[in-house]
Formats: sequence, structure tokens, C-alpha cells
Amino acid sequence: MNKKEGAKPSRREQRRAERRRTSFLWNAIVLGTLAVAALLVVLYIVANVRPGALPNEIEVPDEGRGEVPVGTDLIFQNYPPSSGTHFDQPAPWGRASEPLEEGFYLNNLARGGVVILYECADDCPALEAQLDELLQKAPKDSQFNTVKILIGRYGRPLPAPLVALAWGHQLNLTAYDEATLLTWYRRFVNAGPANGP
Repeated sequence: MNKKEGAKPSRREQRRAERRRTSFLWNAIVLGTLAVAALLVVLYIVANVRPGALPNEIEVPDEGRGEVPVGTDLIFQNYPPSSGTHFDQPAPWGRASEPLEEGFYLNNLARGGVVILYECADDCPALEAQLDELLQKAPKDSQFNTVKILIGRYGRPLPAPLVALAWGHQLNLTAYDEATLLTWYRRFVNAGPANGP
């Protein structure tokens, strides 16, 4: 029997068409969900991957990881040191008003923080204002909800006006560079040998 043009589809054809629509809808939902999940995974990886090495970065040989009581005499091979035996107490995060002692700031580095040492002659208030702004812009770490940056003057001559330190790493900067310092922080936060708050 021939179908006439404009005739109603049979019940079987209606069910077949309905199954195709349902199948198409479910396929679209599943594929859409997988695409969204893949996008979220990519975004998570991009947000959490540590940036690579920076120009002028120096990898410094590890000088040890021991802890000693505050006040113990400490000697290092590299100055400013970025690893080595250190005091059993850290310095408070933020910008220090007094020059930083190696024994304290090395504890901060061991806990997965970064240290920024500086020296300036004429424009100290301007540099210090920029460094304070850096502290405000730096994100809190995801583990301890803290900005793990310690900033201060250093009691010895520095190889550059600004020196950023992380455990076993040093970056010499001739001038303040907010983007580079934030990249340094993101790269090394929570990457110390004894990660802690």
C-alpha cells in the first residue's frame, strides 16, 4: 500500500522518530557535559601550574635544612642564603621594619614562602610603597589562606637592588617589577621542604 502525500505517519514511524529525538537529546547532554568537564580540567591545570624559570634566575645549591634555637651562630656559603640551617621560628609574613636575619627568613622559605630583600638610597619610600602594594595584590595561598611573602632590608650588600628568594632559588632584579615578583610568588608558594603556615 502506497502512502499518500500528507498522510499521517504510522504509529511505528512516530515511535522511531521519537526515539531518534530522545537519542539525539541524550547524546547532546552527555557530550555537552563531557566538554564542560574537559574545559574545567584545563582551566584548573592552567590556574595551578607553576610558571617556569625566569630570566636572571639562579638555582643555588642546597645548604641543608636543619633547625636550631634562635640566636645560634649561622654561617652560609652563599649570601644572601636561600637554604641552610635556620632558626626554629619564622619571621612574621609581610614587610619587616628591621633588617631581616637569615636564620628567621630561611624558616619562612622552608615553609614555602618567598622572601624579597631590598636596598635603596634615595627612593626608599616609593619602593616600600610598591612593595606594600605587592603584598595587597598577592593572592593568599590555597593551603593556609595566607600571603606567604616576607619583605625586608638585608644587613649585608646585595647583588642587585631587589633580590627575590625561594628555597634554593634566587632572582636578582635591578628595579621593581610587580608582574615578575607575582610570578615568582605563584611559582614557589608552598614549595618549601617543610611546608607550613
